[in-house]
Amino acid sequence: MPIDTQFEFHTALPYSSMQLAQILSHCFENYIVPFVIDGETFASRFAAEDLSLNHSIIVTHQQHPVALALIARRGLHSRVAALSIRPEMRGRGLGKALMQRIMTDAHTRGDRQLSLEVIVGNQAALALYQQAGLAITRTLLGFHAPLATPQTSVDLQEIDPLALAQRMTADGERGLPWLIAPESLYKLPASPRAFTLQQQAFALVIPGAQQCQLRMIYVPPALRGQGQAHRLLQALQTQFAPLALSSNVFVPDNVAPFFQHLGWREDPLRQFEMTIAL
Repeated sequence: MPIDTQFEFHTALPYSSMQLAQILSHCFENYIVPFVIDGETFASRFAAEDLSLNHSIIVTHQQHPVALALIARRGLHSRVAALSIRPEMRGRGLGKALMQRIMTDAHTRGDRQLSLEVIVGNQAALALYQQAGLAITRTLLGFHAPLATPQTSVDLQEIDPLALAQRMTADGERGLPWLIAPESLYKLPASPRAFTLQQQAFALVIPGAQQCQLRMIYVPPALRGQGQAHRLLQALQTQFAPLALSSNVFVPDNVAPFFQHLGWREDPLRQFEMTIAL
């Protein structure tokens, strides 16, 4: 189906965080997972993801925004941080045209890799990305800790989240999902807190009103397999009780057995990470 010539593509650079939040929420209407975001949350969330406004795209139809693609960049790796189209504009070839524009732009600026995440079960989006050449590289999962609070007297030391990111980088920890990579951890919104268990295990959490979100648990390679991560998790559960401890849907599938062995319950929501080499 040919793309409607009345669609116009613009850079997102002139738009404010408030305007972009409104467009994003508007375009995600009737999405598989309810999604609404305000301007302040938009700015803090996507800053941690290294959003590039001048490479992000707004699509208008009769001067009204009807779609957008938010592009984050780190080096020569670009990521589609969000792609949404107004419900009444779907089925008109706009998604395909937008992906073609994203791919062309990435090639033009010399990127070597393009990636994104898609919710498992969103078949229309999955088909769109596969048609563009992206392939599933892994599944990302979420977990919830048992509600029973372990009793432990282990003392945790709080550290600067930047120190955790620097340690992971120095250890050569690469290939993590974008949202839990060291480049994201130290600038996450909502006041992240980092802890260490005698420099043998590290964690980053974001305490909230209803739960404590575990964003990263890290053990240096030479110290793995000694139970340090388990002890650290127990100490976190004790410290932040009665808040329930849970991990977002960013856990790579190869790490899932660790949480399953500890009796953590898997979240029903899953994501595919998809990538293409350029």
